[in-house]
Amino acid sequence: MTVRTSTRSLSEKIGLLRELDLFRGLSDRDIEAIGHATTMTVCVPGQMLLSPDDPPDRIHIVKKGKVRVYRVTPDGKQLTLDIYDRGTILGDMRMIGQDRLPEAYAEAVDQGVICTLTPDELRRLIERHPTVGINIIRHLATRLQEAERELEAMAYQRVGQRLARKLVDLAQRFGVETVRGTLIQARLTQQELADMIGTTRETLAHTLGDLRRRGLLTTERHQVVIRDAERLLELARGDAD
Repeated sequence: MTVRTSTRSLSEKIGLLRELDLFRGLSDRDIEAIGHATTMTVCVPGQMLLSPDDPPDRIHIVKKGKVRVYRVTPDGKQLTLDIYDRGTILGDMRMIGQDRLPEAYAEAVDQGVICTLTPDELRRLIERHPTVGINIIRHLATRLQEAERELEAMAYQRVGQRLARKLVDLAQRFGVETVRGTLIQARLTQQELADMIGTTRETLAHTLGDLRRRGLLTTERHQVVIRDAERLLELARGDAD
């Protein structure tokens, strides 16, 4: 992984740290101490942040920006797993029983800020600030719940409902209100959306077309604008056909 060191001021570093759930509950003095000890790095769109060839003992915390996590199939195609934003922990978490995804890659979607730690550095951070350990457990528990919900959706829900659920999720994380509706600020190809809900691009295109005809959303240049959030949520919950 290649990143370039940022020259951000201490006050800006502390501001970014304070926004992360990982450091929730810490005092201003603790946040400032972590800020002094933390090296901020910036990444540019398309930059590789994580690959199977990286050393296994690295932990990456996304402090700003969006990251796409994907796998490469035997025939060389990229299979998008999800898009993550700030607060996400990537990498090797074996010290608390959480391995990183095997054969996983991560790349920056836009300009972002990340912090890279070794397990020893994270262990010392938790020893000094036990609240950080509790917040990590909460973070991983949430990720596990999300994974279980995704598996359930793949097994029991139709494509239209799975797509609605994913769009509602993306809108909650990346949505911005505009005069046209809720714009999902995460540029996704139809193939990437199809990968995330476990279907083919052709089926995804047909399902998107159906949602457009029903007035639930519009699509343009890899962007989705949700026009009727209430009806889309009903579809995601299985309350509408």
